[in-house]
Amino acid sequence: MKISIIREKVFSKQTICGYGIRGARIWGGVALLIAGLCFSACVSQQKVVVGISGQLAASYAVYPSIEVDIAAVTDGDLAEIKNAGVENYFAPNSGIREKIGAQTMFFSEEQTKPLTLPSRAESWKIWLQKDPSTLVVIAGLPHDPEMPQPPAPDPRTIIIPLKKRIIFAPNVYILTESKKIVQVKKAPMNPKADM
Repeated sequence: MKISIIREKVFSKQTICGYGIRGARIWGGVALLIAGLCFSACVSQQKVVVGISGQLAASYAVYPSIEVDIAAVTDGDLAEIKNAGVENYFAPNSGIREKIGAQTMFFSEEQTKPLTLPSRAESWKIWLQKDPSTLVVIAGLPHDPEMPQPPAPDPRTIIIPLKKRIIFAPNVYILTESKKIVQVKKAPMNPKADM
């Protein structure tokens, strides 16, 4: 008799809202997981790492001064960037860079190390307020006469659609070459480290 009463008291203490303590822990973990997934599904921030290739020094005899802009933009902003072309985009009086809040990375003979835009950078907070659709990376490389004219795709520009993701978005790795920029699978290295 006493044993059954003790068992009943222990069982009642282990029961929370009809579930045992183990069940409550499982449901609590599921709730946290769902909350985490909902948060990350609403966030499209990505870490972007930009580097330069050794091809630049081979083409120009030195590593030239280059600006690489990164921005998360709306469809309207993207159309404006495409129509302007890279030369007009980087022109001092264009105003496009300021309008989209571009984050600029500078490379030169003295700065050849890869540079990173963190996924939690302040720029992302500003960009996300406009509900962007695309991540755009634009390199201020010299014009080549063989490059296509706008609005045809320019090899100095990379356009990456932003998606609502259930998991954290993958990192973006960009390599700046002599006439184009390319998206690569691994983080770029400092080309001078190979010397």
